Amino acid sequence: MISAKELIQRFGLEPHPEGGFYKRTHIDEHGSFSSILFLLMKNNFSAFHRIQSDEQWNWYYGDAIIIHEIEKNGDYHQHKLSNHLQQAHFQHIVRKGNWFASECIGEYGFALCGCTVIPAFSFEKFELAKCNELVANFPRHHEIIKRLTRKS
Repeated sequence: MISAKELIQRFGLEPHPEGGFYKRTHIDEHGSFSSILFLLMKNNFSAFHRIQSDEQWNWYYGDAIIIHEIEKNGDYHQHKLSNHLQQAHFQHIVRKGNWFASECIGEYGFALCGCTVIPAFSFEKFELAKCNELVANFPRHHEIIKRLTRKS
């Protein structure tokens, strides 16, 4: 099996501010969509953040990945992407403006996914959550928020 380190080197993945490693693989000339490869390692996480576009996650390889999503109305959902027969799900769309974080679980120690953002991703439209503010807005989800944020 290919290791996380080999994938990072092979595809030239770089650290992402939310956690994990990424590389932009495409941006449409009109900015209508963009794509990245995204690798998340076990014992790390992609911290709660939100963007102003819809984002489609596609699971490719390695461990299962769990996407934790808090909708604008405060509803919490957990989405598991994997190739496990009983839970085979390969795609999920996070709606624009929803807070979301992710983590991988399993025996390999990493998950490789692809993310497509429509319209195209821009760091100017990216917001990394501050734990205290997110907890104040969604107190019933304080445990998951505290576990999956990096900033107070």
